[in-house]
Amino acid sequence: MKRIINWISLAVIALFLLPGMCFERIEPGQIGVRRSLEGGITEQDFEVGYHLSLPFWHSWYQLDGTLHYLEFVEGESTALDVRTRDNNIIYIDLAVPYRIRENEAWRIVREGFADSYEVKVKSTTAGILREHLAAFSNIDVQDPDVRRRVADETLPKLNEALAQYHVIATHVVIRSIRFRQQYEDQLQNKQFFIVQGRLDEARQRESVAKQETETLEKTILKDIALKREEWNKKVEELKSRFEIEVSQIEAESTRYTRQRRADADAHFAELKAEGDLAEVQAEALGERLKAEALSTKAGRTFSAIEAVRRFKMGDVRLNSINPRFLYEFGSMRAWRQFFLGE
Repeated sequence: MKRIINWISLAVIALFLLPGMCFERIEPGQIGVRRSLEGGITEQDFEVGYHLSLPFWHSWYQLDGTLHYLEFVEGESTALDVRTRDNNIIYIDLAVPYRIRENEAWRIVREGFADSYEVKVKSTTAGILREHLAAFSNIDVQDPDVRRRVADETLPKLNEALAQYHVIATHVVIRSIRFRQQYEDQLQNKQFFIVQGRLDEARQRESVAKQETETLEKTILKDIALKREEWNKKVEELKSRFEIEVSQIEAESTRYTRQRRADADAHFAELKAEGDLAEVQAEALGERLKAEALSTKAGRTFSAIEAVRRFKMGDVRLNSINPRFLYEFGSMRAWRQFFLGE
């Protein structure tokens, strides 16, 4: 039992120690290169992870696989100095991003550049850039499009030279260019005079444009005045014509109104006369019919009834001594004779 426990303990210890002893861990952002005692450099780049590594047989190199930045910063001592085709020294502030070519890190180690390839890349890049950027003139450096074009044309030539160190540049980024201070001052003065001259030309063009604008404005105002006068004339003519037409319409309307009113008055008078005549004839007919009706016995009776209704007897003094009083005054015959005339 004790032996079994010992074997288990040895197995557990081996499980803990074996990965560290028999495998090499490649960190993120690194490229692994393996060397063996018998075969030398393995012609393969090893990526991130664990790879077989036999103790005392394999040794490893890890190169930076991320993007490198080769920079020449602003300043006469640190910037890239280039002599232009106008025989002036310019100082260029630029950056060149580069990286190790795919599956070529093992070549760097095999050729012995593992510790020095960055220095060699910088010196080679400086030489290529000085050679190709010398195509600049004093005017070209002031034009961003020309600077960008020259940088793009330099990149393929640079990569041809860097291929021997198994790296590839992605861009040539020119950030700024300046001359030596003395020439910079002269250039700034020259630029100032150029700008001043352009400003004077702009002011002259502004003056000419202002005069042309004033002339054009006066011409436009004149044309507007002529058009306004023309339209006012047309408006007056139309107004006069419309007023005449309106007057004619009003006169025709007045004449028509008077004519229709006169005809209506005449027709009214005629109708009124006819109505008056009919009324008189009706009254006459009524009187005649009334007289005829009253002349009949029934008419006399109606007249007697109306007379009785309207009859009012005043104070009457009677002679009571007269024996014929009642007969002559109070009898029915007397009253019938009085009212009916019988």
